[in-house]
Amino acid sequence: MFLRNLRALLSVVKHRNFTRASEEVCLSQPALSQKIKQLEEQLGVALLDRSHRIVRPTDVGEVYLEHARRALNELEMGYRAIHDVQDLSRGSLRVGFTPTFSAYLIGPLFKRFYQLYPNIQLHLRELSQEQLEKDLQENELDLGLAFVSHNAEHIDYLPLFSEVLAVAVGENSPLYSKEKMTLDEISAVPMALLSQDFATRAYIDSYFDQHQLKPHLAIEANSISTILDLVKSSELVSVLPQAIIEKQREMHAISLVPSLPERTAALLLHKTHYISAASHAFKSLMIDEFMQDSIDSK
Repeated sequence: MFLRNLRALLSVVKHRNFTRASEEVCLSQPALSQKIKQLEEQLGVALLDRSHRIVRPTDVGEVYLEHARRALNELEMGYRAIHDVQDLSRGSLRVGFTPTFSAYLIGPLFKRFYQLYPNIQLHLRELSQEQLEKDLQENELDLGLAFVSHNAEHIDYLPLFSEVLAVAVGENSPLYSKEKMTLDEISAVPMALLSQDFATRAYIDSYFDQHQLKPHLAIEANSISTILDLVKSSELVSVLPQAIIEKQREMHAISLVPSLPERTAALLLHKTHYISAASHAFKSLMIDEFMQDSIDSK
């Protein structure tokens, strides 16, 4: 009973209201409110400030939540440890990944993992890098596929490969036959770029800022498939990972001069959380897929 009340509290704080929290924990709003009140009565303090439209923890609640999250994480790791099967005949794996990877990496990668371990239940989530690192910290994910950032002190980054960004043009573009473009040339061409929700966009903006230029932004979208369709059907260009461009039949990748700095794609793991057999298996697959050539060459 106490653990259910605790999870109810964390859900309310996460969503900042009782409506969405009640949906997440599968309780009616009155039942959810009652569980929070029971917890507050047990502790003898008010944990939530309900005086505003957005529900927030009180000062005492903030202190309590810090310990509650840590305790639930430990219990969750214990549960996973005792239910983990080393022969991979059953189990689960929770993996988060940043959006650009979904366009060229996630499908083939997890197809391969499923072929090797068909009894492992996969839970895949497309997230921003910031949210992915946060969810790893809070034990909402087992592993992440993102970029080396070193922003989170409790996360290890295992480098896998370098991702190169290039100019994407469609066959309708007069630039289709070009192999290289200067910054002055690209800044004069109408562009369709990913929205600022994407780490890739921040990377592109930083590159232009560094050279004191601004891209000629015609369209921005929060969907990679939308950007690809726009480039294929018009004279607009974009900047995307070269691996994505090369998978498109009606598109061509042009190198930028000076080139955009390469980004290092990495497998993200929490430094202290329990690592399941399924997580170890996925890590080994990553090493075989992306790191074996470099290891063999040494």
